Amino acid sequence: MNVPFLLLIILFILMLLVGGKRGVKSFFTLILNFLIMIILLILIGAKFDPLNVTIIGCIIITLTTLFFINSINLKTVSSLISVIIVVISTLILTYYLSNRSQIQGFGKEQAESLGYLTTYVQLNFSKIVSCQILLGLLGAIIDVSISISSSLQELYSNNPSHTKNELFKSGINIGKDILGTMTNTLLFAYIGGFMTLSIYFGEIHYSFYDIINTKVFCSEVFQSFCSGIGIILIIPVTSFIASRLLFHKKANI
Repeated sequence: MNVPFLLLIILFILMLLVGGKRGVKSFFTLILNFLIMIILLILIGAKFDPLNVTIIGCIIITLTTLFFINSINLKTVSSLISVIIVVISTLILTYYLSNRSQIQGFGKEQAESLGYLTTYVQLNFSKIVSCQILLGLLGAIIDVSISISSSLQELYSNNPSHTKNELFKSGINIGKDILGTMTNTLLFAYIGGFMTLSIYFGEIHYSFYDIINTKVFCSEVFQSFCSGIGIILIIPVTSFIASRLLFHKKANI
């Protein structure tokens, strides 16, 4: 038995023991999303437009994550709409800024590796960078969105006298509590990926000025900031949509 398979079994057992039926659903959702990611990579490698493929993939991953685990209800529908809006908004922003910043491609530190790689790949790496940011951000914005919409639904169920504006303000306040921890999570995830390269820079005696001007460093910082923007956007968007859908449901009863 190889190590990855053993770790997968341990993960399944822990999710079963801690999460019960919901944990098992989460495990199979994780496997399904992993397969979707592989299909996305195959389609991008087959020269399909990376942005279109990624948007469709993000919507499918969001559908499976929200509806398979939490079923179809008001909070999951509002989360789905919010995530789609933020994904498209973040995609437009990151694609525009990545073209302006020119962070795509390889830096001089990777010149050695280029000797063993073909340059005839026919892929737009500006789009690839944007897709990478979106996929890295997706899990976080789904988590924040479902947390806010679920909290607002609970608040409204316990006290239906809340107005739309009161629910919206409550969603913003809930989001403020989530914001700090979630942005730190994304930041440390990117820093963790950059740690090995930072040690390498130190060993070859790069100055601080050289490091902050390398393409790889700028790419990590760019991804961290864009992810933070996505986390911030999902809070007011989810708060607004969830509060409106709750009152729309009340009006139809």
